[in-house]
Amino acid sequence: MKKNFTTFALCAAFFLCSLSLYAVDFGLVFTQNAEVNVSDFDFENTNNDISGVLAPRLTALLGETDDLHISAAVNYEADLGDGAEPLAIIPELTRTDFAFSAGSADIRIGRMFYSDPLGIIANNLFDGAQVSFITRNGNIRAGGWYTGFLYKKRAAITMTNNELQYSLVEVDYNDFVNTYCAPSRVLGALEYDHPSLAGFVGLNISLIGQFDMGDDQLNTQYFTAALSVPGQSCIFDVGGCFELIEYNDEMTPAFAADIGLTFILPTMLEKHIKLSGCYASGVSEDKSWGAFLPVTTVTQGEIVEAKFSGLSLVSLDFTGRLADLLSANMAFTYFIRNDWGTYQSYPAAGGAAEGAFLGGELFGRLIWNISTGIRLNLGTGVFLPSLGDVNPDGYILWRSKLNLVISMY
Repeated sequence: MKKNFTTFALCAAFFLCSLSLYAVDFGLVFTQNAEVNVSDFDFENTNNDISGVLAPRLTALLGETDDLHISAAVNYEADLGDGAEPLAIIPELTRTDFAFSAGSADIRIGRMFYSDPLGIIANNLFDGAQVSFITRNGNIRAGGWYTGFLYKKRAAITMTNNELQYSLVEVDYNDFVNTYCAPSRVLGALEYDHPSLAGFVGLNISLIGQFDMGDDQLNTQYFTAALSVPGQSCIFDVGGCFELIEYNDEMTPAFAADIGLTFILPTMLEKHIKLSGCYASGVSEDKSWGAFLPVTTVTQGEIVEAKFSGLSLVSLDFTGRLADLLSANMAFTYFIRNDWGTYQSYPAAGGAAEGAFLGGELFGRLIWNISTGIRLNLGTGVFLPSLGDVNPDGYILWRSKLNLVISMY
């Protein structure tokens, strides 16, 4: 044991000494979250959760074009309600990648962040490699990644019912690999983007495919396109995705789309209002179309936190700076389900009536930059099922969120 520790220490010292020849930057970020959930404003019966992340990082410039990024995290979380689970402490390797140039290509290898053009299909950390070509006629990127070594809650892959149930299982250190790692899937993407096509249109298109390496054999392919048209005081965005779902030797198409119009207000402080809508197909009556199925679960809404499948959302959002160190965000989002089987969570849980309108969510947030490296976020809001016809007599859900971020560089 002593010999192994000495060998590790010598290797670590050699690694740090080699980095000292280059520009090296160390940092540490601490994040503390607290959440309170109340049903029908019954404050004597609340559900309280706390969680946090301690995340050290190291970045190094290796020459003129190459760079190294290493970061990790220690996650902790606890439920403060009755019958709560004990405090869980989960280690994690987060973004850790090496980027370098090889002629006209930029190559990145390791654990990196990837997001599709719409941000609703695959939006997370992945292990793999990506190569980029930057030209005057646009940018081309190709990448391939694997998900099976990621922490399952970070990966948020719940494409099947088995994966959804697995994501709810607590990490067991006596069976670490089978309770910690995300489902095994391979993801590939080929993308093209142009920031100013014809001088005024931003274009981003991609072809994405994911392949199941587990037992369910659920494979999906996505073709996406997104356009952005900036104006003098507004920005128009529109995008769509056509999906093919291959499961049980059957192929089913699905579709998703979003549209948004952002108005930039003529004030000294940055403020804008955005009206947006998005759609994810549900299962059609003749089953010729299926429910849109993303790779990673990008939740919709701050209170409902719904998976974007079989839903439509309409949202009005205000974001702006109230003072030099204080910003605010206020949003109203209305939820509509596109079929009666895909979305079965609150407020439609428990076999609610066959309505389409789930209700509306109102949520506001204040962001206070207390000082350099310290930021405090406080958000609160309610979801009102009485605004819909699915479960108009259902309970009102109120939620408050507190987030403290301390960065040390």
